[in-house]
Amino acid sequence: MKKTAPWRRFKAFRFHSLSFVLTLVIAAYSAVPARAEDELIVADQKGQQKALMQAAGVDRDLSYHIRWVEFEAAAPLLQALGAGAVDTGIAGDGPFIFAWGAGLPIRAAWLIPPRGGGKATAVVAPEGSPITSAAQLSGKRIATGRGSIGHLLLLRLLATGAIPAPAPKIVFLLPAQAKAALDTGRVDAWSTWEPYVSLAVVAGHGHVVTDAADLMPNNSFFVASTDALANKRAHLTDFYRRMTAAYGWGARHQAEYAHILARQTGIPDDVAVSVAEKLIATPAPVTSDTVRSEASVVATYRSAGFVVRSDAFDEAFEKNLTSP
Repeated sequence: MKKTAPWRRFKAFRFHSLSFVLTLVIAAYSAVPARAEDELIVADQKGQQKALMQAAGVDRDLSYHIRWVEFEAAAPLLQALGAGAVDTGIAGDGPFIFAWGAGLPIRAAWLIPPRGGGKATAVVAPEGSPITSAAQLSGKRIATGRGSIGHLLLLRLLATGAIPAPAPKIVFLLPAQAKAALDTGRVDAWSTWEPYVSLAVVAGHGHVVTDAADLMPNNSFFVASTDALANKRAHLTDFYRRMTAAYGWGARHQAEYAHILARQTGIPDDVAVSVAEKLIATPAPVTSDTVRSEASVVATYRSAGFVVRSDAFDEAFEKNLTSP
């Protein structure tokens, strides 16, 4: 009898809670005043983009207002985008493709290439754990977010055979819950991303078991709702160009960025320094090369039965390469 690859056992999983979560997102934003045409609502994760933009000073002299909305992880951020509650926000390629494949009206518009050579996404184990290799994750309980880039990393580790049978038990949790589960021993490891990798390793004295280097593209994107792409493209173009300039500043001033990141987000100073050290990126518009590089991510989710769509990327921003 033909054996089924361990990672295919997750094929039965579906984005079944999407409708319920979208209802909650819409309800949460129902009291927000109608969005003005001169306002861009930007979703952020752990305040990293806002801190970087303000630290670089590229948020001055705007012809429109930026309203920042904070999210703990990419999944609820993308759901808010799909619900029309925000205009744009940052997400890893894994959660973006996953949410887009579920039918959300969103597209990736601006590329943020890998930071730290793929080390910004990793499986971490708690202090004192004997787990030090991907192979030792076999049969263990691993926390990650549904459709997150951490989830994608686990799928890739399973698909490549780095984690042999029996497949681990994946426990789907949001970051705060996952960290608590790791700290209390309810899970053996946590597949996550920055700043949570540094929070677990630097602040929690854990260690990296394996990371995403050479396993997947490790790209992130500024993702926009199709409504914003149709009606606020000028604002989006300006915002993405300013963020590109902010990343350039961050690469040259890591210590200053780390200080502001710690102050604005409340993460420990040493964690902020670790995060800033991985800020090695040169954002740019999505191009045909980007689409080709993401083919493996689309194929991974398509094989698992999560993706049947096409046209996930908006390449129309490529003409706006020049920074302001």
